[in-house]
Amino acid sequence: MRSILFCTAVSLLLVGCESSSPASTTGDTSSVAQDSQEQNEINVITVEDAATALQSGAVAVDANSQRTREKYGTVPDAVILTSTSKYELTELPGDKSKDLIFYCSNTFCTASDNAAERASANGYEKVHVMRKGIKGWKEAGNPTQNYPRS
Repeated sequence: MRSILFCTAVSLLLVGCESSSPASTTGDTSSVAQDSQEQNEINVITVEDAATALQSGAVAVDANSQRTREKYGTVPDAVILTSTSKYELTELPGDKSKDLIFYCSNTFCTASDNAAERASANGYEKVHVMRKGIKGWKEAGNPTQNYPRS
């Protein structure tokens, strides 16, 4: 039983860490370095700073599963992604200079990181991850919106 759990955990970690960069599969590290220089930096943002930024016009981006959204709700008016890594870029605001705050369920979830990396790689300039996710948002006493939205 332990080995099944261990194998499952390792598999999940490997899926979350899989690189989509063609250079990483060919061993060409020069283009990997160039790609990372071209990408914008992804910053971790606290729940408190996220709440302040959202009041100033930042956009929350929900990278949770439907089940998590139904259980915990969403940050009010958040963009709901259809997928964390294969979402359509048209789901994000057209203005690539807009502050985007990606979140998922909690500190153990990496879906928001994957989604934020995709946005950053596609030219979004101000990309943040709210590490504590929707659970931390709720624990801080911030409002949520029911999902599905009516």
